[in-house]
Amino acid sequence: MAEAKKKDSEYHTIPDAAGQRALRPVLMHYAIAQDGANGLKLLYVYLIFGEEALVVFSSWEAAQSFLSDVLQGERYARECSAGELTSLLLGPYKAIKWVLFDLSPEGSLMEGDTQANLMRRERFVDHLLG
Repeated sequence: MAEAKKKDSEYHTIPDAAGQRALRPVLMHYAIAQDGANGLKLLYVYLIFGEEALVVFSSWEAAQSFLSDVLQGERYARECSAGELTSLLLGPYKAIKWVLFDLSPEGSLMEGDTQANLMRRERFVDHLLG
């Protein structure tokens, strides 16, 4: 069997309806996290039009690059499955209406190309759920 791997993907065994086990890709995303007195806190930013966006990365390397170039302190790149991110966006972070995907360390929230990485929360959740 040829092994098919995608960057930043993991394959897990999931039983299908007939009880057989099949390999399905589980795409992981990465958020910038900090452990606080009230639990886990994920990084979000204020957008120029006054709303907030959760910052999410498609790879650990991108998250680490952002951390090392922009942020200091006790923050770290945290791996999140699609299900976990969906739960966070529909639960404790439901007030955040936007997701900023793969923000570069050099990026500015005013640059035009950042707009392509900005998604409504609902659209991002639909993307995560496939």
